[in-house]
Formats: sequence, C-alpha cells, structure tokens
Amino acid sequence: MDLSGAELRELLVKFIKVVATKLPDDVLKALREEREAEEDPVAKRFYEMMLDNARYAAEKEIPICQDTGVPFFFIKLGTKSPYLSLIPSIIEESMEMASKEIPLRPNAVDPVTDENLGDNVGPYVPWIEYELLPDSDLTEITLLLSGGGSSLLGRSTTFKPLNGFEEMIDFIVDAVAEYGVNACPPLFIGIGIGATSEIASILAKRALLREIGSRNRNNIIAEIEELLLRRLNELKIGVQGYGAGKSVLDVHIEYS
Repeated sequence: MDLSGAELRELLVKFIKVVATKLPDDVLKALREEREAEEDPVAKRFYEMMLDNARYAAEKEIPICQDTGVPFFFIKLGTKSPYLSLIPSIIEESMEMASKEIPLRPNAVDPVTDENLGDNVGPYVPWIEYELLPDSDLTEITLLLSGGGSSLLGRSTTFKPLNGFEEMIDFIVDAVAEYGVNACPPLFIGIGIGATSEIASILAKRALLREIGSRNRNNIIAEIEELLLRRLNELKIGVQGYGAGKSVLDVHIEYS
C-alpha cells in the first residue's frame, strides 16, 4: 500500500532519528571486537567510552555526537514510483521537522549572509543524489550524516594517469598522517577515484555506505584497500590519537 505524502514525511523523520541516534550494526561490532582485542588499558577504555556513548544515545534517543553533520541523501527512485514528484519537497520538510524534534544541530549556514534558519535546510542542503530506475516503482532512501570533524579534513587532488596508483597511495597516507588525529579516530575512510574531483567526491561518500570488512568487486582495488588499511594503521595514530589501538577500522574505494 502506497503511503500518503504526510505518512512518508513522518516515516522519514523517524528514519533520520534512527540514523542520528544509532550506530550501524557493523560499526558496533567492529568497536566491540577492538575493545576485546585491545591490551592497552587506556585504549581499551576509549573503546568502552565510545560504546557507552552509543548505548546511551540509543536508549535516550539523542544524537550520538553533537555534530549531526550535513545530510546526504542517496535515493534510488523508479520512474513509476508514486513519490517521483514528491521526494524533493518531502526530504526538505522531513529535515525541518527532524531538526526540531530530535533535535539536530543546525548546520546549514548561508556562507554569504551567515544566516542560519535552524532547520538544516538551505541552498543545496540537504544534498540529494538520485539514481533513476526505468520501469520501476522502487523508492529506496539512504542517508549519510556527514560530520564536519571528518569532512573538513578530507583532501582531493589530481594525478597524471601515467603515475599509477603509487602516487595516490602515498597521497592518502600523507593526508591521514597529517590530519587523521583531528578526525576522532579510529577512522572509516572513503576514497573516490574519478575523471573529475566532483565525481571522486561523491564516490568517496558512497564508499562510506559499504559495510565494514567488505571489499571492492575489482580485485586490484580490493588489494589497494587492504594495503592502505595496513599502512594507515602502521602510522600508530591510535584510537582518539592516543597512539595505541586501531587508527583505521576500514578503507573503502569506489571508482568510475
């Protein structure tokens, strides 16, 4: 049975609340495994505090972190979906409602006027990526709340095609070595490779949606993911920059 516009809006508000207040199962599992395996008492305590925080947030239905980020919606929408014309307005209305009801920190600030309406809605915010599916009535919505602590430390560059992957790998390792300590490690790193920086940036966001432990379908890229995971943990940034424990939980690469 199709939902009405009001019902879909209410469902989306609940969905946004789940994303803001509950860690995904794969992240919780990874943190628990690191806590159990960790021998350093201070690093172990960091993991315990993260898990305590996640449990408290879920129980009290409050955001896991005070920085609830900028919303990125990835939407698969069939051309026969009953919500085809409704999605843009319903997404904005849902964010406005969720920002007040949960509440979410208002992060949509006009860069020209410094105006903040307090509802996480502004020019191109929320950001919505569409994938249209011909002859389908599917509506699938995925949400990534992209926090400033990690996103502002993201880096991009361009490489000459003849230089191979070695230069890219070194660039990533150097970037994490310089900035990773400020992004609340242990980190989950998304990397995008594309013909333009715009394509690469969106692919890097999509990479973050994959489950921890998964590998790219391309064997060469999968090997680079494993290589980067090893090299980045060899930096010994550690949990919360302490120097012990995992620096990086996983590395995912998407490419075009």
